[in-house]
Amino acid sequence: MAIKQAIKILTIMKTLLTIFFCLLLFACNNAEEKNSAASGTEDTPTSSSAKTTEAASKDGKLSQNSTYKALFERDSKNCDFITAESMAKALGVSENSITEANGTCAYNFSDAYDNVINFRFTVTPWGNKQILKEIKSAMENAETFGKDSKLSQYRISETGDTYLSMHQNRMVRILNEKANNVITILYKVETRAEENSIEQVNSPKDSAREHSYTIANYLLNTHKK
Repeated sequence: MAIKQAIKILTIMKTLLTIFFCLLLFACNNAEEKNSAASGTEDTPTSSSAKTTEAASKDGKLSQNSTYKALFERDSKNCDFITAESMAKALGVSENSITEANGTCAYNFSDAYDNVINFRFTVTPWGNKQILKEIKSAMENAETFGKDSKLSQYRISETGDTYLSMHQNRMVRILNEKANNVITILYKVETRAEENSIEQVNSPKDSAREHSYTIANYLLNTHKK
């Protein structure tokens, strides 16, 4: 009799334990599902933020934390923002390698390979709307021709708030969204008579383009307030 009662009690305990473990397993699974749902919810803002950043990038607007009144707000004939001395500092070369050229706001740079690069600086009152239109056009051209095209390309300035737009491998425009004037750096390489190959002609011109980007960044860095 006692044995039967013991067996009955063991059976009941076994049943209760089975029910307990089933409930415990269900609770664990439910908790995991809630955590997964919460995790998915937390990921949503990140995804949304990434899309917003991408949209802002496509829109072309850059964060404007500095002002460049001393650089952009000037008469079109006034180019005292650049001198032979400041060009030499920008390029990291001796001032003796920079000479004033014929014409207003023009300088010649004799590089280490005996190439002579002519730089001419202009200030043009485009107006803010035209500048924004040009920025949009530069971005569209980059998508069409590729970001490293020699027909048209642009870079973001070292200051992070201005577009540097290159056209036809002969000029770099400094385009700031808050400015009304555009500063353009035109560059031309005086090729030597013995330089007949395309490579001999293009290599100095590519260097001239990079020098123009360097000068543009120097001007922005030294005039920002």
